[in-house]
Amino acid sequence: MSPDEHDVMRSVEDHYWWYQALRHHVAASIEPVARQFSLLDAGCGTGGMLSLVRQKFPEAELSGIDQSKHAIELAGARDTGARLLQASVHDLPFPAESFDVVLSLDVLSHAGVDDSLALRETFRVLRPGGRLILNLAAFDFLKGAHDCAVDVDRRYTRRQLRARLADAGFLVERSSYWNATFTPPIALARWLSRFRPPADAPRSDFRPLPRSVNSMLKRIAALELSASRHVSLPFGTSLLAVARKNG
Repeated sequence: MSPDEHDVMRSVEDHYWWYQALRHHVAASIEPVARQFSLLDAGCGTGGMLSLVRQKFPEAELSGIDQSKHAIELAGARDTGARLLQASVHDLPFPAESFDVVLSLDVLSHAGVDDSLALRETFRVLRPGGRLILNLAAFDFLKGAHDCAVDVDRRYTRRQLRARLADAGFLVERSSYWNATFTPPIALARWLSRFRPPADAPRSDFRPLPRSVNSMLKRIAALELSASRHVSLPFGTSLLAVARKNG
């Protein structure tokens, strides 16, 4: 992702509905067995998820890695107390069985990422019984200018993701699409974005919204994510899964 898009992310992520709904759901899904636990955000971006985890779990031992130096600098400007390193998800700079929880939020679908290798590395650094929480872009028909702007190279179906996780040794606890309510208008907007003049630089979908609209969208997305704990939604723009390392 370009430094400009990281700047856009940093400017909106603390209040934008999509980020907020996803991150609060991820924090609720961590469910640590003890007050003190270790967590790695593998692809931490500008540090918004780590900031929320610190608020929810002040005694947790937090680490974050990202391939982008600029993203690490932005994350470091937050007061999270996390250990931050510039590194690749293909070669995590940690010993085996270092973490109780690993987060991978919209990372495996990036251009240049080998999802199988990244999942094997995640499996390696998780302790037995440790949990992986990941989110990915869903369905190829939703590709558009947004994907180009944020370096999304591929999108996943639930079946594909469950197969990747199983191949890496994970036991899938739950997986579901979400953001189903807004899939039709987003699909239309993404399709139309493919016809922009080539001279126009691709831009992500993240834009400031009126507070009332942002709040409404966040509530709907949060309801879908809450429902995904009990049922697997049949479609959506994103795909969330929780998996465990056996043992």
